[in-house]
Amino acid sequence: MTNPSIPIFLINLDRDEARLAHMRDELGAAGLAFERVPAVQGSAAPAGVAEYFLDPSGAIASGLKRGEVGCYASHLLIHERILRERLGPVLVLEDDLRLPADFGSLLVSLLAELPADWEIVRLSNPPKSAYVPLATLGGGHELVRYSKIPNNTGAYLINERGAARFLAGPRPRRRAVDEDLRRPWDFGPTSYGVVPPPVVSNIFDSTIDSLEERNLRVRRRAPKILTGRTEGPLGALRRAGYNMRVLGMGPWLRCLMNNLGRAIGRRRRKRGDRSDYSALRVE
Repeated sequence: MTNPSIPIFLINLDRDEARLAHMRDELGAAGLAFERVPAVQGSAAPAGVAEYFLDPSGAIASGLKRGEVGCYASHLLIHERILRERLGPVLVLEDDLRLPADFGSLLVSLLAELPADWEIVRLSNPPKSAYVPLATLGGGHELVRYSKIPNNTGAYLINERGAARFLAGPRPRRRAVDEDLRRPWDFGPTSYGVVPPPVVSNIFDSTIDSLEERNLRVRRRAPKILTGRTEGPLGALRRAGYNMRVLGMGPWLRCLMNNLGRAIGRRRRKRGDRSDYSALRVE
């Protein structure tokens, strides 16, 4: 089995020993060595990343839950380390994943096919909208560009340029980390993905909500437009401009028609089968 010689960082809370054991088994079966990175507990963000979330008094400066702040801060600490240690491509994993046995060889194939401008590659993100295939990776997988980047931070590759762009984004951060990473028109990283996604995520119950006190969850139910969790007209225009630039006018229009047709179909059927990736593929 051929495996990549890149750092692999696994984010894991100190108390989640069962999750760590599970991921040790998953990575061991794939023949991959990793380094455990202790996850940030709640809103106890270290000084280096606290300014992304907290006001001078130490209170959360947005509508994020404490668990969301901890999750976000954990990813930012890894991005800071990538820059500080000049690590190059890094695989970032959360601790609730299922990995294929050939994951290592898939990563080798992926790294060989990536375009020079890549900065982040999503590996656990089932697309819900049209995408454009770029290269065949083997095992039925393709390297793609999305018309709408799906959220999820279970598994992704990121390099120094991507980490630098994401760290340079606006502060305070008002959305969860997976929501911000799917907005490259605001946060910068040039994004690619793999379809079907090789990694299955969220196989355990979320620990974010378990860290949140009931009264905080109720207190922070503010309109999305006030918390910055909705794009609004300007955000939609930035997204359209980004897609036209990275996909090209022809593929973007075909993706737009695909997405519109599926949206109309879902409304008629009340639900849609989004696991049919062939229906989302646009040449």
